[in-house]
Amino acid sequence: MSSLYALTTEFQQLAEMDAGNDADFAAALADTLDAQSDQLEDKIEATIIVSRQLEADAEACEAEAKRLTERAKAFKRNAQACKERVLWAMEATERKSIKRQLFTITRAAGRPVAVIDTDVESLPREFVSTKVTRTPDKKLILECLKKGEAVPGAHLDTGKPSLRIS
Repeated sequence: MSSLYALTTEFQQLAEMDAGNDADFAAALADTLDAQSDQLEDKIEATIIVSRQLEADAEACEAEAKRLTERAKAFKRNAQACKERVLWAMEATERKSIKRQLFTITRAAGRPVAVIDTDVESLPREFVSTKVTRTPDKKLILECLKKGEAVPGAHLDTGKPSLRIS
């Protein structure tokens, strides 16, 4: 069977043909267009069925990815808990290092960290960084543009057409 692209192109070419004054050709062209139209609609229906299956597959993949992400988080939490138990055991038994055949485990001293004892506002300005994020309020801009108000740096346009399948 032909592709949707090929069927659409053929249909457009047939629709643009001029039968002139030839009644027999006009009748044959009309019959061909009807048959081509049925084929085109069958192909469109089949393409939508494939599209829905691909969407279902994508949802299944997303659900599986979410499940695997949660599983990976659980593994990481369990691994961290194991390391914390080993560190606790080494501290409790005052072991600094354990040499084994596969690896050496060393209890390292903690590194210096800055602990903030107050709220950010109480810190001197030179020790605080400020992040400002500006994003356009597209909903408000659209409302204003629809009312006919001018919004510098924005204009009203028509989005891409979409399909509704019911």
